[in-house]
Amino acid sequence: MFPKPFDRFVPQFFKRDAKLKAFTDKHDEIIGYFESDILGINKFNDPAFAPSFLLDRIGYGFNAGINARDSDALKRKKIARAVSGHKQRGSFKLDAKPKIDAICGGDSKIIRSFDKDDWIITGDGLTPTEYYWGAIGCDGIDDGLGISIIGSGKEIEVAGNIYIDVDNSALTAEQQDQIKIDLNDICPDYFYVHFGYINILGQFIEYFVMGE
Repeated sequence: MFPKPFDRFVPQFFKRDAKLKAFTDKHDEIIGYFESDILGINKFNDPAFAPSFLLDRIGYGFNAGINARDSDALKRKKIARAVSGHKQRGSFKLDAKPKIDAICGGDSKIIRSFDKDDWIITGDGLTPTEYYWGAIGCDGIDDGLGISIIGSGKEIEVAGNIYIDVDNSALTAEQQDQIKIDLNDICPDYFYVHFGYINILGQFIEYFVMGE
């Protein structure tokens, strides 16, 4: 138990003047620092309350993927989600999405291609360059007819392309770099992962692509 207030432990024969009060007040102040440090140890395992100077060490212990650019708030989020992320390594919902949302502050999601071209026609499979593709029967056209040319192989309709809406239309260059660092080891090989946002017109505005 900490002797507070210290005035109760000063013998009664001492005069209760301003000097004694200043002394006992200072004592209580100093004891308060020790009390806070000692009683706060039980919160060191809680990323929301752990001291800032311990976050890097805690993050290392949990392999939380903390890097030098991370703010204290981002470090705490990574630590809190590290264990669940390791259990579901590589999944979007439990690994990639929490990392993206911690950086972007939104509700990220994978964009599905439900309203794109219905049929994709390719060549005979022997052509060295399979970029000369065409899709017939486009949705959204009044008469149901039309041709949509697919050229680069990075369109959302093409297998191996993952489009992620980060739900933030104002990402800084630093935030984009953070995403690249944090997701570098979980993006699937041989895939193109596109990061961007949906504007008010429903268009996907791309920030960058990983896997190129």
